[in-house]
Amino acid sequence: MKRTAPSSVKGSLLGIAKRWLFPLAFWLCAWQILALIVDHSFLFPGIPETLAALENLLTKGSFYLAVGLSSLRVLLGLMLGIGAGILISALCHYSSTAASLILPAVSVIKSTPVASFIILLWVMMSGDALSVFIGFLMVMPVITQNLIEGYAAIDPGLREVADVFDMSPMNRLKLLIIPTLKKYLVPAVITSSGLAWKAEIAAEIIAYTKRSIGQGINDAKYNMDTPTVFAWTVVIILFSIALEKITKSLLGRSKK
Repeated sequence: MKRTAPSSVKGSLLGIAKRWLFPLAFWLCAWQILALIVDHSFLFPGIPETLAALENLLTKGSFYLAVGLSSLRVLLGLMLGIGAGILISALCHYSSTAASLILPAVSVIKSTPVASFIILLWVMMSGDALSVFIGFLMVMPVITQNLIEGYAAIDPGLREVADVFDMSPMNRLKLLIIPTLKKYLVPAVITSSGLAWKAEIAAEIIAYTKRSIGQGINDAKYNMDTPTVFAWTVVIILFSIALEKITKSLLGRSKK
């Protein structure tokens, strides 16, 4: 049985430190120094005040309910956006008429600020539905445009080979189309998952969605509890990183 050389272990630990620990320590120090300069937790709380507020959140059952429901809304918006993007991109690829009608609308949706959509749709939807729909609107254009690029990147030579051998539609899909589209779908899903999470939280805050992270931030803001706002922000950042890592891991396994 081979033993890992001490030098290689030392090198890997040093690499982890350079990549994660040193930058984290630097920014935590900068945060605390700035808090000491401001010297007012209402304006800019330091790390101890934020950790105390976070510990207080972790003792409440409502915290876990809010995080769970917000995560569920993000997942629903992400799944709907991915499904719609796959269908729309296929429709636009195989129908030039559909492409000329749909793609301009997709471009408009992608270019419009998320806050504009939230305010426009707020009067027509409940907070839960609005949050999911906003996530869908952020994801669908990214998936659609990436997959359209994927269809355009399919090797024309392979298409000719499939025509010569009269390959069935199912085999074309399995052997020609899906392998190419995967290269464009995977990065699109990773990118859009982060967009969906941030858009979801923004929608919850503006629409004051009940039992959500957005409601927690709103309540802390109205109570002028800045450390709790910071604590919720830490939760949002950690969950955003976790969502990206989980998405990359799941997509990496599917590629294998």
